Order: sequence, then C-alpha cells, then structure tokens
Amino acid sequence: MAKILVIDDDGIVRDALSVFLMRAGHEVLTAADGANGVQAFKSSLPDLVVLDRDLPVLSGSGVFDKIREVSKSVPILILSGYDDPEEVGAYLRSGAADFLSKSDGLSPVLAAVDRLLGAASAQVAAAPRPAKPAPAPSGAAIILVADDDEEIRKVLNRFLSSLAYEVLEAADGAEALALARARRPDIILLDIAMPKKDGVEVLKELAPEMPGAGFIMITGNEDEELARECLGLGAFDYVSKPINIDSLGKSIKARLLLHRI
Repeated sequence: MAKILVIDDDGIVRDALSVFLMRAGHEVLTAADGANGVQAFKSSLPDLVVLDRDLPVLSGSGVFDKIREVSKSVPILILSGYDDPEEVGAYLRSGAADFLSKSDGLSPVLAAVDRLLGAASAQVAAAPRPAKPAPAPSGAAIILVADDDEEIRKVLNRFLSSLAYEVLEAADGAEALALARARRPDIILLDIAMPKKDGVEVLKELAPEMPGAGFIMITGNEDEELARECLGLGAFDYVSKPINIDSLGKSIKARLLLHRI
C-alpha cells in the first residue's frame, strides 16, 4: 500500500485520519506544523500528502511550495476549514490534486485518497493482479437513526430505505441505547442534542461495547467543535444540520467498505 503524510495542527484530525488510513493498509506519517511537515516530506518522500491550509510555523501554501521544489508529481490533497472559491481555484491551478473542506467530515478525504492512489497505481501497474472480491451487498446493513426531531428521522428513514438499508429509529438517547444493544446495527447516527441521554453520552457507552459499529454524529452549527471531539471518542464521522443526504450516503458507504477491508 501507500505511504501517506498527514500535515495538520489539529491532533484529532491527525489521529482520526491515521487510524482509518492505517486500517486501510497504508503507512501513515504525521506532522503538526509546516516546518516539520516539510522535513518529514524530504526525509520520507511519501506517495501522497494530506495538507492542512492553516498551519503554525509555516503556512500550508508555504509547505505546498516547498514540497513542489522537491517533487512535481506527488499528489497533494488540501484540507481546510475555510474554502473560499478563489483560493480553491488558486490551489488547483498550482497543481493541488484536490481541495476539501473540513466541514464535510472525513469521509470525502478517505474517498479522495483512494481515488488519487488508485489513479497513481493504474499509471505504474506493471502486471495484472487478481481482482478483489466484491463487498457484501450494502442492503444487509442495519442503520440506527437517533434524533429527537421526528421530521429528520422521517427524511433519513426514507433516504436510507431507498438505498436498501434496514433502518431503526430512536427519539432519545435511552431508546438509542436499548435498540443498539438489541439489534447491533452496522451504522449509528447520533444527534448530539437529545433528551434523556445526549449523543456524546450514548457514544461513550456504546463505542467500547460495539467496536465494529460506525458512529456518525449529527450536529448543529454550535456543536460542530464537540462533534469533532467525538472522533477521538470513537466516532467515524460527523454531519452538520441541515444534513446533506448525498454526503451522508457517501460517508455511510465509506464506513461500510472500510470495515470490510
């Protein structure tokens, strides 16, 4: 598999990407600031770089330029909490492989890594290899939607059912705990703000009991920082309200595929 360098000053993002990329079989190196990121690149010469736009010591753009002095071909995936269209265009014109917003969660990053490494592998493949067996049908997956907003549950139920998932619903944290323990779902969508027990409490209880489940937090804008902290507690991803159901569908698919690797 590939050697990937993650340069980000957010420890939660570094740790989460490291866990999932290593689980996919990659070797992962990390750096918490721009200067160490440049040094790590020069000493390791990775196959791909995930680069935060905002970094201490040396900015993301400065790191980008330094990397390009060493290699013109290594894919650089820009990850940012601020995605001004003009800046996105500038990075892409300068040769960035992709520009992703942190607000979309981590699953687009994992998908972009797979796509970029797949393209690179196709270019250098010297001999055909046996194809991997297709994953089990996603329709077998059980998804628990825990949210006290009935309308959100209805929308998500319709969407997820249309993808052939079996959908369970819970209106509060206590009900979510009971259903999860009874049915052992593959994916658990947890609203952070719920009565009886909030999503964080439910996550803390269930994550140790159900290490194979994929937890995705649902958050309002005011809870986004807390949702990101949940990544360190065992959550796979988070989505913000109003929920982009297409992005959510991709996140669920990524988690199910990742678990089957």
